[in-house]
Amino acid sequence: MPELIAEADLSADPALRTGIERSVARARRSGRTRWIAWAVEAGIANPIPCYAHAADRDRFYWERAPDDEFLCAWGSVHEIETEGRDRFRDVRAWKADLSARLDRIGAERPESAADFVGGFGFDPDAPATPEWKSFAAARFLLPEVMLERRAGRAFWTLFARVEPGSRAESVRAALEARRTDVVAAGRIREARVSCDRIPTEGGSVVAGETWPPGPTYLVRSDRKHAVFEDQVRHALREIDRGGLVKIVLARSLLVDHDGEFDVPAFLERLRGLYPTCTLVAVGRGSDTFLAATPETLVRVKGRQLETAALAGSTPRGRHPDEDRRLAEGLLGSPKENEEHRHVVEAIREGLAPFCDELEIPARPALRSLVGIQHLETPIRGRLAEGSGSGGRADILEIVEALHPTPAVCGVPAAAARDWLRSFEGLSRGWYAAPIGWLDLEGGGEFCVALRSALIRNRAATRGAPAGGRAVLFAGAGIVSGSEPEAELAETRIKLRALLAPLTEI
Repeated sequence: MPELIAEADLSADPALRTGIERSVARARRSGRTRWIAWAVEAGIANPIPCYAHAADRDRFYWERAPDDEFLCAWGSVHEIETEGRDRFRDVRAWKADLSARLDRIGAERPESAADFVGGFGFDPDAPATPEWKSFAAARFLLPEVMLERRAGRAFWTLFARVEPGSRAESVRAALEARRTDVVAAGRIREARVSCDRIPTEGGSVVAGETWPPGPTYLVRSDRKHAVFEDQVRHALREIDRGGLVKIVLARSLLVDHDGEFDVPAFLERLRGLYPTCTLVAVGRGSDTFLAATPETLVRVKGRQLETAALAGSTPRGRHPDEDRRLAEGLLGSPKENEEHRHVVEAIREGLAPFCDELEIPARPALRSLVGIQHLETPIRGRLAEGSGSGGRADILEIVEALHPTPAVCGVPAAAARDWLRSFEGLSRGWYAAPIGWLDLEGGGEFCVALRSALIRNRAATRGAPAGGRAVLFAGAGIVSGSEPEAELAETRIKLRALLAPLTEI
């Protein structure tokens, strides 16, 4: 594997020295803080050990394996937390301000390289709850360190603050500290443990040996199944009265563990199980929110936009013939196609003010995952000039227009969200919400955090052992004709997608 960043004296790089001095001079003239981003092209095969290296610092992980793209960032040189109905506008203003004061030096990064990472909560008006204390209604940061692979090339970018009174030596020292941290991350070697070997003595199994017990997991649902089914019936009555067309009702599983959850190992297992999904993790301190989501909310590169409608589900079959029958039933189901149509139309309506071209197939295709398959309609568009507040639309304006989609909330969205606040009884936090990254030019990518989990670890202290709690989330779309038992079964399938790799059962 190529060396990540050479262990050389930074002062020996004349381009870097010149770039730092120029940024320091700009900060002094303007009297305002600036930021500097030093990019170095490097090679790395697996970013998950680098995410593990971040430990309890702010950290962010993103991977789209089919496109050979990943992003790993940690630390923070500047951040924003905000809430309420103006949270998208607040983040957009923060990002524009920092972008105007960010000086790039070093290697030329690919077009639409990431600079800012973060996400939003599902509901801007949801009350704060203890379990989501690390995740505000909107939180984004400019990291200290970022690894990104795109278009077949990998880069480390190191960020540092440049104050009006900064000296070039102090900025260089900050970048030196980041570089040392990157070198340490690059030296990490993955530990592989074979799970199919048993203890031996002298090359043979010890007769009569009693093996120590394995880890303990206590799993319980957040409500009785009968309660969830009654909630589905309540939603159906609301739909029959005409107040709503669709409601997405979610529930959760609580998993208590007698040790700390190994989040990097969990990410490795999810990567292997769901290679076509977007893998995302956001961590602060001992808390982590992660997802292996099949749903892209929006992706913008220049004027090109990509998204997809994902709604309508059925299980996978136990053998190829059953799998094919279930798929054909899904594709031909009036109820599932109607649910899917609501999502397509909502996306079309949300994108119309921003795009002068939209390509939407007339019929959905099949998206097959482990344990479940969905109806999916890929959507492409071209952003119109003058369509956003600053000319061409910024991706955050589009995210605001699309969230929440009918696939995670309901139709109409405002009425469905009000119903969920009153009757769902679940603190969603960042579940089913937009998480992603931003570039300097108004582009970036956001996923919808489905198949997701909130993990809260507790280190051992005097008198208290280590432990962890995970909360797994899943929902089902309720429309006219839905059956409570079938909707409960759908959430079971989705929850198992995370429960099995989390507990290694």
